[in-house]
Amino acid sequence: MTAMRRMLRDQRGFTLTELLVVTAVLAVVLGAVVLIQQKGQEAYIMGSNRVETQQNARVALELMTRELRSATAVTAIPSGTNMTFADQNGASVQYQVTSGTLTRTTAGATTTLIGGVQALALTYYSAWDGQTGTGTTTGTASAVRVIKIDLETRTEEGAGTGSFANQYAKMESMVRLRNL
Repeated sequence: MTAMRRMLRDQRGFTLTELLVVTAVLAVVLGAVVLIQQKGQEAYIMGSNRVETQQNARVALELMTRELRSATAVTAIPSGTNMTFADQNGASVQYQVTSGTLTRTTAGATTTLIGGVQALALTYYSAWDGQTGTGTTTGTASAVRVIKIDLETRTEEGAGTGSFANQYAKMESMVRLRNL
């Protein structure tokens, strides 16, 4: 006990060497904490952008396939990046990509579905063999029976090229038109 009292009453301070060693150790620990926090934040941003990208593509693709399955006719094939068809009520519906935005137009009203669209490729088939995975392509709207949709999206807020936050998603779907 006397040794403890003696140590508590001791007026000696720390040496400069001890202070420098403690400062260096604290700097290393603080640097490691900051690095871990930065990497965690990067992982969070990358993950949330990946989810956003995949979810946008999934929602747009699901809406397009659902409407196409119940379409009564493909009315126009202006290009491989947009299409016009008649829905189950006979209304004309058009999907097209303009400046990275996928839009849906019906009855003169245009609705933005998703942004960040890199590519939309539509392939029209008059016949499709599910066994072999091959089909006969067509450019005639009335002959279309199956449509292959390829949709590629990226994060809507453009991150720098090569950035960890710049995520891409590519999805495809084959749609057999049921009401033809």
